[in-house]
Amino acid sequence: MSEHTTTSDPATPSSSAVETASSASSSGIGAGTAAAGAAAARLRRWHPLALLALLAGASWVVVRGLSDGHPHWAGSVVGVALTVAGVAWAEERLGTRRAAAIAVLGSVLAVVPAVFLLRLGEAVGEQFSEFAETDRVWSPTVTLVVVVAAASRGLAPARRQGVRAALVAVVLAALLFGGHGGDLARSAALLAGLALGRRLVPLSTRSAWHDETARSARTIAATTLGTVALGWAIAAVGRDAVGVLSPIADLLDPAATIAAIGVLVLAVALLLRGRRLGLVLAVAALLLMTGLLAWYFTVIPLADDWFTWTGVPSGELEWQVALLLVWLVPAASIVVLLTRRQAFGRRATGNGASDDRQRVLDQLARSDAGSLGYMGTWAGNSHWFAADEATADEEAAVPSGAHRASCDGSVAYRAAHGVALTVSDPVSSETEAAETIRRFARWCSTQALVPAFYSVHERHLGTFAELGWNVTPVAEEAVLDLAGFTTAGKKRQDLRTAVNRASRDGVEAVWGTWASLPDRLRAQVESLSDDWVDAKALPEMGFTLGGLAELDDPDVRVLLAVDGAGRLHGVTSWLPVRRGGVLVGRTLDVMRRGADPMPGVVEFLITTAAQTFRTEGLETLSLSGTPLAPARPDLPTTLVSRGVARLMALTGRVLEPSYGFSSLARFKAKFDPRHETLWLACPSAADLAPISRALAAAYVPGLQARQVVAALGAARGRKETGR
Repeated sequence: MSEHTTTSDPATPSSSAVETASSASSSGIGAGTAAAGAAAARLRRWHPLALLALLAGASWVVVRGLSDGHPHWAGSVVGVALTVAGVAWAEERLGTRRAAAIAVLGSVLAVVPAVFLLRLGEAVGEQFSEFAETDRVWSPTVTLVVVVAAASRGLAPARRQGVRAALVAVVLAALLFGGHGGDLARSAALLAGLALGRRLVPLSTRSAWHDETARSARTIAATTLGTVALGWAIAAVGRDAVGVLSPIADLLDPAATIAAIGVLVLAVALLLRGRRLGLVLAVAALLLMTGLLAWYFTVIPLADDWFTWTGVPSGELEWQVALLLVWLVPAASIVVLLTRRQAFGRRATGNGASDDRQRVLDQLARSDAGSLGYMGTWAGNSHWFAADEATADEEAAVPSGAHRASCDGSVAYRAAHGVALTVSDPVSSETEAAETIRRFARWCSTQALVPAFYSVHERHLGTFAELGWNVTPVAEEAVLDLAGFTTAGKKRQDLRTAVNRASRDGVEAVWGTWASLPDRLRAQVESLSDDWVDAKALPEMGFTLGGLAELDDPDVRVLLAVDGAGRLHGVTSWLPVRRGGVLVGRTLDVMRRGADPMPGVVEFLITTAAQTFRTEGLETLSLSGTPLAPARPDLPTTLVSRGVARLMALTGRVLEPSYGFSSLARFKAKFDPRHETLWLACPSAADLAPISRALAAAYVPGLQARQVVAALGAARGRKETGR
């Protein structure tokens, strides 16, 4: 991997804004004023509709504050801020004119029916309409719901479903528990936004990768429970909640209410991940909630004759019936969850069966998995085969009488922390790679696993773009093109020096496989490896970093540096790289020096390997990727990728004394290689947290807290000494 430090270039939308901010940076107040002016200039230039929403929202807050005797300043300001952000997002996606038409027309279509229904209810004596008699029906959040609901049509299928589910939960919770006129208008705004979206917003062309049956079941379950949790919070916090379900606020004391809502929120998060624990927590909490509501609001009132059923106004009767039947809401939620319990089964953990490994070896011999693909055959990996999987959605998508398209690809992965972490590229032909990725992602969806394609090459990025996934660079692979490889030139001076030194000192390169090596050399390799591992403060890494166990493979070539006395100076191993069944290259895996080795021994070994492979007619030699080493700074970056780069840099500094990633990157630069970016592709940036945990479990499964403390101490000492 090349030696680079990842940098981030902040976006500079307009030169005038930058100049203004720069000239004002010398004074604190001036800088703040200039920054605000620059932000307003950008907003005016890019999002005029959002600026208009900001002005209208600010005016609404002021008017409401002056006219109401008890204004909700905090809630109003938050509502305006969310509306401006939502309008800006919709304007960027849809354009100013289309977003403005949706905002204006949708607001009218929401407010007019809401006012009509409230007046009609008030005329017939409906009590909840009478409660809302003095409510302000329109607020900025009505427009927010309209534009977000409409713009969601243009999102990728999974994100569209997620945004709409969140809107439904928020709107229903506010309506059922808050019960104000504005809540009714927001409900109408949701319907208006969805209808306008169908008319004015093109449907996203991105492919759906989830298993729709499992995804829909989890979304419905989470939305149902989320509505209850959010509504309970609204009823408990709102000082004037009058919704039909607002009596739930009196079910428990404040401390117990907070705890119960916290459990429900945790269950919602687990349900979205497809976790069975989420289903168990949700059903248990809802059963308790149903029992308490039935006891306090139904059994006791009926037993003690709290209610009078004759001679009372219809509005009072309506309230009594609502109170008696409030327990039906959590009871119905339980029914919804249980009817979808099949979507929360046990996760597949995979296996590393020998027959699976042989199937992968057979596929590698006839297809393509990139330069790192052979690592998928190592122990500890599980294997998924496209030929073994056919979901109901896939079968249903095939026209009657037609055959489902065949796919012979496979994926090596490791499952941990709810993530299926792949070992680089899928194993498939070039024409089947995209279909293999889509089918594996769909299978992960059925198993409640987050698909994460780790260290994949650039040729697959188009597929991930079609799926609407998040991609971020995680490493750089150093590659030598053997046809033009030579040790000539200033940059490769160290290689010539190492080769000449080996010739002068009588150090020879010995080729073989692990099984073919003499016993005395195998013993020295084992001793060398043990000493190397014992010298580290942290355990030996695995996953995409091979060790002694991975040498014992007939397809792996071993290259040793041995002197005239038979002493081992260094060892390297080389994995096969095939394309279309033809061996086209080799990838460096194990690379270790012996005790008191010849200076430049590894440079000598790699140079010898490159010259040998060139003579054999191979195309490339890969020096592999370097985990946690910075990627090239010239790559296009996003906020997410910059955050990942900073996290990798921090982790790399902590682990540098034990694993030497940065020094390894500097070492590879001696060979003047070209670089291929390795990428991490996952459904969304929100998945990066569990993916990072899965990566830690894959690379260092036996990591202990005391070892982390030792590594931190080593990193601190290294920084203090300036090394």
